[in-house]
Amino acid sequence: MNWSALEAISQLVAAVAVVVSLIYVAAQVKASTRQARHDAGRDLAERVADVSSTVAADPELGKLLVQGGADPEVLSPGDQARFRALMNALFRGLEQQYLLHREGSLDGESWAAVERMIQDWVALPGVQTYFRDRGRWYTTGFLEYVSQMTGGGLLTEGGKSIRDHYGEATEQRAQK
Repeated sequence: MNWSALEAISQLVAAVAVVVSLIYVAAQVKASTRQARHDAGRDLAERVADVSSTVAADPELGKLLVQGGADPEVLSPGDQARFRALMNALFRGLEQQYLLHREGSLDGESWAAVERMIQDWVALPGVQTYFRDRGRWYTTGFLEYVSQMTGGGLLTEGGKSIRDHYGEATEQRAQK
């Protein structure tokens, strides 16, 4: 065997080693990304559970939730603000889980459980009122998703889409 043949073999071995290394790094990056998404989903689920625990530990919050869920207009202005804050805390976590699901980072079984929770919440008249009043706080995709669960009526108000309504309100504030 001559030196040229040995050099060619060593270059081939080096090239194979580089390819194997790249495959290994890609697998590690994929596993790390999957773990990060899993952790994010778990953290969001804990956030939603924290809201539930807070309500369960405070009878006044439980009463506020029941009354506000049925009809927030019966609440005092201060309690209406607390109800909106409670809904914001809850639905921020649910919105993030929706976004994780949409990008494929939340497994189907976990998403199905979240989806049932969202369906139960948005069936409440007070929650629908909350979304009509504060829907602009959420991503358009999540707002449209929530609206589909209510038969599409959530995105319309007085014959106009909620986005059109919010757009007018924003323009009116800017003109003042």
